[in-house]
Amino acid sequence: MKITYCLSPFAKLKGLLAKSDLGQDEYYVFAPCRAIHTFGMRFAIDVIFCDKTGYILKHYRQLPPNRLVFVTKAFFTIEFVSTDSPSDEQLQAIVDGCLVSNRDGVNKRRWI
Repeated sequence: MKITYCLSPFAKLKGLLAKSDLGQDEYYVFAPCRAIHTFGMRFAIDVIFCDKTGYILKHYRQLPPNRLVFVTKAFFTIEFVSTDSPSDEQLQAIVDGCLVSNRDGVNKRRWI
């Protein structure tokens, strides 16, 4: 898993706009975040909205460009690309992977 944490206002504003595509194992985490947009994006993305505990509130599958979505009780979001429809267990594994600190170096993390 390659995880990028977008925490600054500039990083949140930029998001995935500069990307022409996203790898299958790349995840972008935005916190705090209750709403995302796909204006100017070149590809559809999956979006998971979670509360502070990591409980999944909503999953948007293949959200196309030029959309705005929000979940009022969300605390953070995870954006990624998926070729198949992830199961609830797979979605929870993604959330857990983004939340848990991994000391063995399997996950690559980047903070912006």
